[in-house]
Amino acid sequence: MRSFAPILCCLSLCACVTSHPDHFYILNVQPPGESPPRTTPATPAVLKVTVPSWLDRPEMVINSSADAVVVLEHERWAAPLADLALQALARDLERRHTDVVIADPRLDAAGQAAVKIAVDLVQMTVGRGSRATLEAHWRIIDRRSGKEEIGTAVLSAPVAGEDYAAVAQAWSACLGLLADRVADQLP
Repeated sequence: MRSFAPILCCLSLCACVTSHPDHFYILNVQPPGESPPRTTPATPAVLKVTVPSWLDRPEMVINSSADAVVVLEHERWAAPLADLALQALARDLERRHTDVVIADPRLDAAGQAAVKIAVDLVQMTVGRGSRATLEAHWRIIDRRSGKEEIGTAVLSAPVAGEDYAAVAQAWSACLGLLADRVADQLP
């Protein structure tokens, strides 16, 4: 009987473990649909987006209170959040400014980008079933004229459901609102 004790213990532990499937999310271009036709010639711009390190992780993070967060182990971003935010914001800006194309960041190192855009997503808070709020600071440098624009905004969008896909959609909406503000200052 003693030789079965370790086996029974392992079987008991395995029975207690539940398997949760992972769900993966992306950020979408706002508004959804086809992009308007591009104006030629397009001005090349580079975009850099930073996200707070506590949010830039594979797991989705939501606020459980004003000073606490929950890291959702099985609700994950399909790529690093900073990359997803960069891609969504770049496409959002191109939709709003058809004469600008967000180019490969290597153009910046070569000095070929006419416009340089840096966006810091300073604070991102969200509660499932409530609102997503985004605080952002940005700087736009027009290398042709030497003109520099600086801006800041606090933007929010409703979380239109109780599932985590609604959280991702609310972040996408916030980035769309941010694109509206940044596009207004593009040369």
